Formats: sequence, structure tokens, C-alpha cells
Amino acid sequence: MTIGQPAPDRHFEAKHILFIVLGLLTLFVIYNNERFIVDHSDPQWAYYFPVRWLLVPHGLAGALCLGLGASQFSTRLRERHPALHRILGRCYIAGVAIAAPMSVYITMLHNALPTRIAIITQASLWLLATAAAFYCIRRRNFQQHRQWMIRSYAITLIFLTDRVIDAIPGLSDLDADTNPTVLWMCNLAAWVVPTFIIAWQNIFPPPALAGAAARRP
Repeated sequence: MTIGQPAPDRHFEAKHILFIVLGLLTLFVIYNNERFIVDHSDPQWAYYFPVRWLLVPHGLAGALCLGLGASQFSTRLRERHPALHRILGRCYIAGVAIAAPMSVYITMLHNALPTRIAIITQASLWLLATAAAFYCIRRRNFQQHRQWMIRSYAITLIFLTDRVIDAIPGLSDLDADTNPTVLWMCNLAAWVVPTFIIAWQNIFPPPALAGAAARRP
């Protein structure tokens, strides 16, 4: 790097890597878990058949959140196209407002009580985090808005993480309808991981900031 050349934005590069990983995980989940939509010989089709029509609005709204949520963390989009950023953000909120209540309705019809409790908890936290993010941006509290959006999107990603963990041999048995252990683990991680992300610089300050803090009287 030559003198005077700006340092590369490593945080931005890290986000790109994260989004590529999420894209690959999405393709894996579509192939491994969702192909029953077109392949009715898949055993999952018989399982979801009683609520198949309810899955349409829930699935489409959830997919919208999965795709649009990632766009909300694009610094380039936010700075160069703020109007588009706001429109996509509103669409994300609308997706959560549809997908979360639909998940509660579906689980009440289709699952045993332990899974109902886990899914209702997930949906409630999803709505809470998204509503808090919306409230903060309406108050122009940009820092808190970003933090609550991180929490909201972490819950959105449970759709992927739960299914990916279930695909690991030996772990799928931990996520039975009567004992949804993996789903509870994902619910917990969706709050713990964003907490570390939000507080990362305070926990591990950059060397320059750490040195300045140490020199303070």
C-alpha cells in the first residue's frame, strides 16, 4: 500500500464474506430442506401437507426478510441510495409483520407443545427487535436502530442456522417436535452473538484506542 492511499475497509470485506457464506447456506437449505415444494415424493411433503397453503405467505415473507435484511447492512447502499434503503427497510418490516404471526398460527395447528413454545418465543423476539428498530429510526436514533436491526436479522437467520445444524449427522435427533433443543440453541445464539457484535469495540478496542485509554490519568 503506497503512502497516502486509504487503508482497505476490512469491515466491509468481512461483511462480503459473511453474505457469501449466507448465500451458500441458503442454497444448501433450499436443496436439503425445501425441495419438497416441487418434489412431492420427499417425506417432508407429507409432514407439511396439512398446512401447505399457510406456508406460502409465511415462506415468501420470510424469504423477503432473509434477502432484504442483508441489504440493510450495506454502507454503500445506505449512503448512495438512502431512499431505496428506506423502502427496502419498510419491506423488511412488512415481511416480519407477516412471517412472525403466521409462524405462530402454523405452529399452533401443526406442532407439539414444546415446539410451539420455542417458535412463539422466536416470533415474539423477532417482532420485538424489529419494532424496536423501527421505533429508533423514527426517532432518528441511528445507532440504536442499527443495533436492533442486527438483533432482528440474527433472528431471521434462525431459518438457516436451525436447518443447517439439523443436517449435521447426530445433531438432527436433538431437534424433535417434542424436544426442540437446536431451535432453543438458535434462539439463544440470536441474542448472544449480536450482543458481542455490538459491544465488540468496547470489549476489544483497536490498539490506538486502547493505548489512548491507558494513557488517561
